[in-house]
Amino acid sequence: MRRWFGVITAAVALFAGSQASAAALKGDCPDNYVVHAGLNTDFPHAGEKRAFLVYPPEGDVGNVPIPAPVFVPLTGSVESTMDNLTVARSGATSLMAKQGFLVIGPVRACANQDPNLKAGVCNGPGHDGWNWNPWREGRAAGVAGEKFKTDEGPDSTFLIAAVKCAAKSFPVDAKRVYLGGISSGGTMTNRALTFRSDFWAGGLPISGEWYVSKDDGGALSFNDARAFVASDPHKIFQGRVGPYPLPKRLGPMIVISVWGGQKDLWDCGPPLGLCSDYRPTTQAASNYFSAQPAVVHVACTATHGHMWPQVNTQAFNAWALKTLASHPKGSDPKRFALTPPPEGYACQLGRFTDHYPEG
Repeated sequence: MRRWFGVITAAVALFAGSQASAAALKGDCPDNYVVHAGLNTDFPHAGEKRAFLVYPPEGDVGNVPIPAPVFVPLTGSVESTMDNLTVARSGATSLMAKQGFLVIGPVRACANQDPNLKAGVCNGPGHDGWNWNPWREGRAAGVAGEKFKTDEGPDSTFLIAAVKCAAKSFPVDAKRVYLGGISSGGTMTNRALTFRSDFWAGGLPISGEWYVSKDDGGALSFNDARAFVASDPHKIFQGRVGPYPLPKRLGPMIVISVWGGQKDLWDCGPPLGLCSDYRPTTQAASNYFSAQPAVVHVACTATHGHMWPQVNTQAFNAWALKTLASHPKGSDPKRFALTPPPEGYACQLGRFTDHYPEG
């Protein structure tokens, strides 16, 4: 508990000491939409009505609002948006508002604006060119998915639109806008970062997919993709998660990739069975991000399996977000200093080197 308090205190001190001169993000809302604290519904975007929750930052200096850093947490397939925001074992990410972050919790389109919907229609294969349903986070392995080699899709643009609109009601630090998520939410984080490194200052993909593909962008079977990565763990792998081909150079940002260890697997149930192994996917993501000269990449390994980090959860959340916020967009990667994570996590700069024997 004492160590957790120290992390929180350091995070608050970071914001109080560094944000007085931060530039605010210019707010922009569609159709005169006004964002307020709590649940915001019927947000018009890309021909749909979307929803998101807002938790305003706590801890302004005096009575003068300062631009706040932003965290956009994304749930996965099974847990609801409210689970991720408020339930301890699911992350309770809304608590980051108490550390000075503006927390924006988007609701998946498949949930039809219901922040309490758990698995249901959100837990299954995608459609209309998308691979998986919770988030539109990876192109399907066929002709229908071809357009999404270059089109980021409506979820990626929705996340940015929600942040920009929130910035009209709450001062946002333009250089400290971050997102992160678990499982499909981690995959969506990977997609957003690879498509829109011009906007995001960084992210926290936890057990995210890469949908490793052939070098020509062609799809691989689940087992062939696993073998492809295992055969050369150092390689830069193309994937259906991001643009094809992957950008040769991303904009400046910081990425913390998390692997849940040996049990970080996803069973889709019959008839599919085991359909995702996050050892090769997190390896592929770390190889790409760490090879980018303008990107700081931190690789973190734990033992909690396929879920939001379970060991010292709030201490980890505080450490991860403090680490992200310590590197505003445009900062010199050479000046980044990695602080020790909470007990239960092994984190290092660069790619994962613990996934494979030759790693």
